[in-house]
Amino acid sequence: TFKFLKISYEKVKYKTDAIICIKVSPTATPAQVAERLGRLDEVVYILWVSGRFDLLVEIVSDDPDGLTQFLQNHIHNQSDIAETETMTGLQNFKNQFLLKQNWR
Repeated sequence: TFKFLKISYEKVKYKTDAIICIKVSPTATPAQVAERLGRLDEVVYILWVSGRFDLLVEIVSDDPDGLTQFLQNHIHNQSDIAETETMTGLQNFKNQFLLKQNWR
């Protein structure tokens, strides 16, 4: 069952909101990369996907430089990541996941 929270939309606006598409290197598995990135507070969503990329990772941050710092510290020059494409959020039209608690 889902537990819904009453959250003001203004409280869930972030300075950084981005989706990072990740192609995992041949020396790693999607699960390994997901586990490493899943430990980070900025990461709010990780999905193993089919197609050109292996993982979709959503990050959020209250710091305007959060995306740059995240990419430098956790994505670029990492041996378990072969390729990435980063898409920054421009406007959030719906994010139902922010309203749910304990959905696993």
